[in-house]
Amino acid sequence: MSLRGDRIIRLRKELNLTQARLAELVDVTSNHISKYENGYTSPTLPTLSTLAQTLNTTTDYLLGLSDIPHPGAEPDANADLTPDEIELLTIYRERSAGDRKRLLGIFEMIRGIGRED
Repeated sequence: MSLRGDRIIRLRKELNLTQARLAELVDVTSNHISKYENGYTSPTLPTLSTLAQTLNTTTDYLLGLSDIPHPGAEPDANADLTPDEIELLTIYRERSAGDRKRLLGIFEMIRGIGRED
């Protein structure tokens, strides 16, 4: 069982928290938060508990034992997405309908690169 740094990132961003602000709230350094998010280290159990409370989630969600991000919520539909995939989805969703259509066209062109006709 290992800490899911991508989930910390997603929840931190949902709450509009910087690494530095989250570190203050959890009483660790911002370097610790960076290491948790990038999978270099895991917090102690008390810190994990505080981190979960601060992010309004459960320790099970942060550890990848559950796909339910918030108590009483539905399972996280993005649980299997990488941080890069989540970023692409976020960028797509922030665009206008016309921009979305153009982005899909670009992705279709990329999909075709390297394929034999």
